[in-house]
Amino acid sequence: MQVLQCPECGEKHPLSGVPDAAGFACRGCGRTLKVPASLARAGSAPAPAPASAPTSVLPAVDPAPAATIAPTAAVAPTTTAPAAAAPTDPTTTAPGPPPGGPAPVPVWARILLWVVAVPAGFLIVFLVARFTGLMSANQYADMFLAEGAGRFWPLARLLPFVAVVVAGIVQGGVVLLARRGRRQRPSTP
Repeated sequence: MQVLQCPECGEKHPLSGVPDAAGFACRGCGRTLKVPASLARAGSAPAPAPASAPTSVLPAVDPAPAATIAPTAAVAPTTTAPAAAAPTDPTTTAPGPPPGGPAPVPVWARILLWVVAVPAGFLIVFLVARFTGLMSANQYADMFLAEGAGRFWPLARLLPFVAVVVAGIVQGGVVLLARRGRRQRPSTP
């Protein structure tokens, strides 16, 4: 048995239950999914598969980038009623990630992490360099007071370390925010 999987919410739609139209609304999130033309004819009269045969999952054709599709084990037939028309109010459905997955971190939080991490990364690396003797107080002063491009050499040799520290701060912040969001997100049945 072949199924179409929604790239937004992961809901699987058996080809035998898909209407003959070119598109239909997903039962899980209401997103309009398009049935590939080659599968629309094959989906209307599927050949019966043995119970032990693995199920193949086909991606739903959609103009948006498709999610990763993974093969699944046999899918039990559902006894639910046909899906009603997709709701038009966007506040009634919140697709979001699956209940067990990490919570998404908003874009504004990621930008704020970068705004905080870049100066913090410079400060951490320069303080460590100063206390370990990699940069002297005169080299710091020369960066601002001396002339010529050579005054920036001490800064240039520390930039890879600054990049690593900044990336670590941002990645750690994203992981912490995702864990915090997962704990605060209510579980849906």
